[in-house]
Amino acid sequence: MAGWGVPPALTLTKTKTQTKMANAIEITGPQIFRLRVLESARPYAKDSALAGQTYSRVTYNGTVFTINDKDPFLADLKAGKVHTAFLLETQDTIEDAEGNSTNVTRLAFDGYASNAQMIGLTKTDAVLQSIMKGSFKAEAELSEADLQALEQ
Repeated sequence: MAGWGVPPALTLTKTKTQTKMANAIEITGPQIFRLRVLESARPYAKDSALAGQTYSRVTYNGTVFTINDKDPFLADLKAGKVHTAFLLETQDTIEDAEGNSTNVTRLAFDGYASNAQMIGLTKTDAVLQSIMKGSFKAEAELSEADLQALEQ
């Protein structure tokens, strides 16, 4: 997965037939609003390991991917509490019944960071920087009211 300030990484994903290169995608800022839930509460197939559970279909840049409905990401996305979402993108070649090949993009959900997590990370970074500079302050730069507003 890509780190902060680092270009997106390539990750290997394993399928039944081959290992493919996956491009790690970090979605943050206004791009978060391009993530849309299309449908929810879709049941998994009866022969699936997840039978009895449900999933949602989410779109990003015209490509649909699925997320288990138990994942807290969906509630946080709906509430506007997602700071960064992480996806893995792969390219597949599929053939139709006539043997024509088509390249398709597939996305897989790979996690997210909430606003509250990012605020905590920022506070921790600020404290560590103050300690390293020798000017430690117990107080954060933002007021408690500002922090609460950001967490909502």
